[in-house]
Amino acid sequence: MLEAALARRYAEREALLEQARRFARRVRGRLGEARVWVYGSVARGDFNLGSDVDLLVVSPHLPPDPLERQYLLTALAWGRLEARGLLPAEFAQLWAKGALGFLEEGLEI
Repeated sequence: MLEAALARRYAEREALLEQARRFARRVRGRLGEARVWVYGSVARGDFNLGSDVDLLVVSPHLPPDPLERQYLLTALAWGRLEARGLLPAEFAQLWAKGALGFLEEGLEI
């Protein structure tokens, strides 16, 4: 019984990660160069039925305006996908400050 529950949980996580991979392909198809991470509960494996799939997109081709950037990423996402975007310079600045430590347990896809 435990093995079956673990297998279902693994399959659920893999399905969410596949959605994230499809999103990453859509982003790269639209923007070209882009790095995409899954982070949060899905990356850690401790998600629940209400969890979204947290994604971070870093690309030099994202709009410079944060609202336009969010609009673009929201338009490319669906379902439980929740994407945020940074330009490479913003990413580097936040990384240097230690503000992106959550990516250490994330998955680059």
